[in-house]
Amino acid sequence: MAKKYVDLHLHTYYSDGTSSPGQVMVDTAMLGMNLVAITDHDTTEGFVKAKQVADEWGLELMTGVEISTPKYHILGYNFDIENKPLQDLLAYSRNCQEAIVRQKIDGLKKMGVPITYEKVMLVTKSRIGTINMLAAMVRDPECRRYIGSRSAEEINRDYLKKVVPEYICPEVTPADAINAIHAAGGFAILAHPPKDVDEMSELEDLVRLGIDGLELAPRFGERNAPFKEFAQTHGLKVTYGSDYHGGRRMDRPLLSRNGNVIDYDALCLLR
Repeated sequence: MAKKYVDLHLHTYYSDGTSSPGQVMVDTAMLGMNLVAITDHDTTEGFVKAKQVADEWGLELMTGVEISTPKYHILGYNFDIENKPLQDLLAYSRNCQEAIVRQKIDGLKKMGVPITYEKVMLVTKSRIGTINMLAAMVRDPECRRYIGSRSAEEINRDYLKKVVPEYICPEVTPADAINAIHAAGGFAILAHPPKDVDEMSELEDLVRLGIDGLELAPRFGERNAPFKEFAQTHGLKVTYGSDYHGGRRMDRPLLSRNGNVIDYDALCLLR
């Protein structure tokens, strides 16, 4: 197998990243990547915007998405982007999260924070979530005057975490996400397991639900070891990527050719 360089976990400003899809394609191409995937949360709009730029820069762009569920994030790859049931599920998830955000905005207003839905929409093009609210508070002059010189972490602690929605619509379950990805002809991968998995027995449950593989992100280093072993033992696929969000998450830079720490020949590329 010819050696390639990949980054299969990229976010744009269509969810909670800061860069345009086109800019992400240019940046990954300049870093020497060959195969990439935009995996915005609960939307595929970034793929459509990135495809032409990817072609111009000689990148292979795989369809991708990261579906939010209560405990896990499920990555979908290589699926039919026009599959209606999958797009309906993504729309439901976006609408549910928007309802939660609107409730949190109301709660922040009661605390005196001069935040509005319109201000939040200035920092995203599609799906909105808590991180977009945080970015809006940093961006907006009125909010900055109110909250003072707090860091993003402090804003989250002092404001966002103190606002609890009165009603949360039924969330998408891991089974919902996995089944929808499969129905669209794709593969379902558990994102960043060292971050979200507390007990290895949880992986057995996900296998029973039909999960196809695990993400072994380079940023987790040796913490990937038990998950790599589990994947090998259970015949699961493995993927990896940077989980790039732009300047919003400086701890997750794009992968360079030195960042591909998992041998490509051992990487199952979901074909």
